[in-house]
Amino acid sequence: GVEHDIPTDGLAALPGVVEELHAVPLPHMGWNTVQAPAGTRMFAGVADQRFFFVHSFGVRRPGDLPAGEVTWAEHGGDRFVAGVEHGPLWSTQFHPEKSGQAGARLLRNWVETLTGQEAA
Repeated sequence: GVEHDIPTDGLAALPGVVEELHAVPLPHMGWNTVQAPAGTRMFAGVADQRFFFVHSFGVRRPGDLPAGEVTWAEHGGDRFVAGVEHGPLWSTQFHPEKSGQAGARLLRNWVETLTGQEAA
């Protein structure tokens, strides 16, 4: 990532560079929709819902991740990665725990992939 013009190595678990958004206002704080790919397990049942974001940084270019693994959002005219579904590794730019029933469903969707069973 790059914060205050200082490049810093990440964990290298996913490709891409985290950098300050080119949007006004910053931080991006509040409810927003996402554009999830067809067939997503992460957003199954909640692709049309809103999620709660609080951030000033994000990934605009997700490297060589397949398009079907990347969910997008937009704020202030800047498009950024809102979620990545890369096998068992799922990542979100928003806060599922603050996103009400939609966030709880997203977390249940992830647990289901780990247990092979539908979560209660």
